[in-house]
Amino acid sequence: MTAAAAIALSGCGNESGSAPHTGTDDHVAINPLSPQEIDADQTATTAMQMILSWQPAVDASKGDALVRAKPWLGGDLLAAAEDGKSVSIRPDRDWQQWAASKDALTANCVRSDTTPAAPAGMRTVVIDVTCRQSVLHATGQSTPRTPETWRTTVTRTDDGWRLTDYRFQQ
Repeated sequence: MTAAAAIALSGCGNESGSAPHTGTDDHVAINPLSPQEIDADQTATTAMQMILSWQPAVDASKGDALVRAKPWLGGDLLAAAEDGKSVSIRPDRDWQQWAASKDALTANCVRSDTTPAAPAGMRTVVIDVTCRQSVLHATGQSTPRTPETWRTTVTRTDDGWRLTDYRFQQ
């Protein structure tokens, strides 16, 4: 062994063994934004990300995602989620295939440039969001889906902004 190699290798170990391990390999879900502390845009994007993130192998339907989004919902949309009523969530022809292969779908949403301007101080605003879902395959691969634009309605309540309606934009 050369002197250079010996010097390089000498810094690789820890003889004392007393240094605590400070990292973690836990896979922890990141908590979404608190609905009481976010603005109208963040409410629209966070709620739609929850609504469009599905677990077909576990969820009975896409309506289960709506229930998970309850903290960001208001009005009739919240009532539908609390009552377990089905809302008009378009069916997906791939749902059964995703369920069988234990795939999951996650959504990433951003405010769209098509959002109509709203006067300052409005308690109800319309916000267009563009969402891209990705199919997370059980094999570890992912497949991005075509981005979609959704027109959302967000209303200010005493507890912050809440999503009260959404519609697919074609």
